[in-house]
Amino acid sequence: MEYINSLIYSVTQDPQLSQWVVLGLAAAAGITLALAVSYLLSSVFSPAKAELKKIQSEGIGANTGGGFNQSLEHGLDKVPFIKSSFVGDSDAKRLLIHAGFHSENALKIYNALKLLLLLISIALCTVVLRLFPDLSFILSIYVIALIVGIGYLLPGIILTYLADKRMQSLRKHFPDALDLLVVCCESGLGLLESFQRVSNELKIAHPVLSHELNLVCSKVRVGYSLQEALHEFSERTGLEDIRGLNSVIVQSLKLGTGIASTLRIYAEEYRDKRIQEAEEKAAKLAVKMVFPMIFCIWPAFFIVAVGPAILKVMSVWDVAF
Repeated sequence: MEYINSLIYSVTQDPQLSQWVVLGLAAAAGITLALAVSYLLSSVFSPAKAELKKIQSEGIGANTGGGFNQSLEHGLDKVPFIKSSFVGDSDAKRLLIHAGFHSENALKIYNALKLLLLLISIALCTVVLRLFPDLSFILSIYVIALIVGIGYLLPGIILTYLADKRMQSLRKHFPDALDLLVVCCESGLGLLESFQRVSNELKIAHPVLSHELNLVCSKVRVGYSLQEALHEFSERTGLEDIRGLNSVIVQSLKLGTGIASTLRIYAEEYRDKRIQEAEEKAAKLAVKMVFPMIFCIWPAFFIVAVGPAILKVMSVWDVAF
């Protein structure tokens, strides 16, 4: 605290003003932390909310979000800063959906975690400055900016990684699901029954895609139209391949064409597309290998091939001169 006071005094050149600034920052941090903890604890350990959650789970079914997350969501609804400041963060909401966090209040929980991590990074800055009091003012500013910047950017980096990882898993396993869907439709099952059968078959091998297909079937059963369920399916995954499948199925249902033949044609076109993508990657491989060859392989080759000759020439020159 004394070190922070000295830093602020070096800027303000007024001991009383610097002391008031330190007290104000400490009070703001303490009030924010106390409000966050009180709201979260009151929501987690509220008997009324526990009973309401029990009634809702009995009437609707199992919730995939988890009890603790639901309690956090109810608690975060009471925090006006989190509710109003980040409601327009569409990019974060899209990444949360692609990462598999489908709860309505997932964005509020994410922003609450960002705020908590930011407070932790500020506390870490205080500890670091306390442990190294000999740092200059400019270097202290750099350290604070680095730690706070990492604390602010780290949640977004982790969320982007989780979303990309889940989308890659869905993209990798989508061809298997498409082939199974074609087989089920050609064997005489309806489209919804085919989705359910494919979901059951992929439950062990591809659990993420199986969950998404099962969610489509569940939404249709509770009253969604198939078009709406498929549209939400494509929005949750964020894959162009699944958007293409959605468009093909909706067009087939509107025009009245056979869904089995339509899916067969789409599967063949999708297989050709994957072959073209593989050929494109193979064609780019030669260009991508140029830089590793220049900076890694060729220097070692020249050292082995030309090095002995250079050493021999140098020894001859030493003898001659």
